Amino acid sequence: MTLARRAAIALITALPIASHAQGVGWDATRPVRVVVPQPAGSPIDLVARPLAQVVQEDLGRPVVVENRTAAGTLVGTEAVARAAPDGHTVLIAVNSFIINAALQPNLSYDPLRDFVPIALPTVVPHVLVVHPRVANDFSVFLEAARRPGPGKSFGSYGMGTSNHIGAEQLKLLARLNATHIPYRGGQAELDLIAGRIDFMLANLPGVLQHAGTGQIRALAISGADRSARMPEVPTLTELGFPITSDSWFAVVAPAGLPAGAAARHSAAWLTALNRPEIGADLDRRGLDVLATGPAEFEARLRRDLATYTEVVRAANIRPE
Repeated sequence: MTLARRAAIALITALPIASHAQGVGWDATRPVRVVVPQPAGSPIDLVARPLAQVVQEDLGRPVVVENRTAAGTLVGTEAVARAAPDGHTVLIAVNSFIINAALQPNLSYDPLRDFVPIALPTVVPHVLVVHPRVANDFSVFLEAARRPGPGKSFGSYGMGTSNHIGAEQLKLLARLNATHIPYRGGQAELDLIAGRIDFMLANLPGVLQHAGTGQIRALAISGADRSARMPEVPTLTELGFPITSDSWFAVVAPAGLPAGAAARHSAAWLTALNRPEIGADLDRRGLDVLATGPAEFEARLRRDLATYTEVVRAANIRPE
């Protein structure tokens, strides 16, 4: 975490905590429910549980993690959208929270209207990785991927996932001749190593070791800054292609949550990120700590929704 982020967390958590009369309204007999819209043991679940434990200590009340799965992340998300806005229910959201709104015009919830942003704790950048036969640097990759003919193939973690949309955005901006092949989970990386696909935008932790051994090549990385884990790899922004492509983890609550309760939750989640054991755990999992507060997080949600909607329409992406 940067010094600027630590300073921001210190400022937020030093603010006076709103009292019951100011709208926190805690019921001491009820736990706070943290809904995780993916199964127990999933990456998001493994991040949410240790954070929730620290938040529980800060709030001084039980915090219970509840896995609500099915239909991707829709079931858990819809459950929180319908929950009472009393501070006792929050959702752990990932990129699909916004992507679903871009993919499905008749979605049962609106991510901006029906939720209050609490915090954006972490992000995993995406790395443009290629099979070694394709290219040894980004300029060679562009030349190879722009050639007419059958074109290159690129994998993703599934139709409409954040790395799929990021790759489609890169394809549009860079005028690539490439065909999408959707996978489920880490099989995409295995097929890239085997040479069955040519490139993909992959979660950094999943390809770090393989890039280090030369089984695949890392040519660029998403985000505004280079990663300390791959400092030699330039950002796509540096290379002239500022795409929106990463995997983030966030906390939101039902719309109508009183300002005092929202501020109390935000302070608790951001404080948790300052704990050394939490930082060490997130770093071990390959996540970058953002510790973004509600205002900045809401601005990002609006930007991401606009970008995802534009790319989904331009690339004619349809939900599975």
